[in-house]
Amino acid sequence: MALRPFLVAIILSTSFIFLVKAQNISELVFDISGNPLVKGSQYFIVPVSGRSNEGGLDVSSIRNTVDTLVVTQNAQSSAGNSLRFTPVDSNENIIRLSIDLNVKFMNIIFSDNMSTVWTINTRLIPQRNLVSVGGVEGNPGRDTLGNWFKIDKYEEAYKFVYCPGVCETCRPFCGDIGILVEPNNKRVLFVGSDKPLKVTFENTTSVVTVTKAPPTPSASDPHRLSTMSFINVVMCIVIGYLTKLM
Repeated sequence: MALRPFLVAIILSTSFIFLVKAQNISELVFDISGNPLVKGSQYFIVPVSGRSNEGGLDVSSIRNTVDTLVVTQNAQSSAGNSLRFTPVDSNENIIRLSIDLNVKFMNIIFSDNMSTVWTINTRLIPQRNLVSVGGVEGNPGRDTLGNWFKIDKYEEAYKFVYCPGVCETCRPFCGDIGILVEPNNKRVLFVGSDKPLKVTFENTTSVVTVTKAPPTPSASDPHRLSTMSFINVVMCIVIGYLTKLM
């Protein structure tokens, strides 16, 4: 009899962990065609705010500097340059919400071989944390803290977030990524905006060597139904067992 509360606690804890993991299975990022974003594929960033002067993303110099290039937003007539997303987990082939990842421009080549990986620049404009290029892919930890970004849901679309979780002992600043309009009207991405840049993703290429992501879970998806059926069975067993103990 004394073991019953202990057994009940174990069963409830196990059931809760299982349900949380099951819910996280579908937390994927999708492109405008409804397909999950895949590591190795390239995507255009498509803003969805509805402004007439907003286009895709590119790099540019600002404030008469040429050694530091920041990520900027083009006019609507330009789709910008394509990007590749690489999750922190090298075994993960699909892009999920709120997961640390590197972001890299793919069709830009600098004469000095500068990296096109996104990183945070805290020096170019005082008290402004700009998104620039020159970062490093991989090697998660304290030394690469500025190179990790996340994609989160934002209303009916998505937003970029800087809040790296690749260093357990670090206390980085966090914030949504929005647009800082410079005096010359260049639109620079920066961290800490109270109005995030709302975006969607348009696939430009597919890499055949990358494992295809699973389809979007839906009510008509047999895999989704089998998962939900299993959850229901587990919950029925738990409830039945608890009823007998009462």
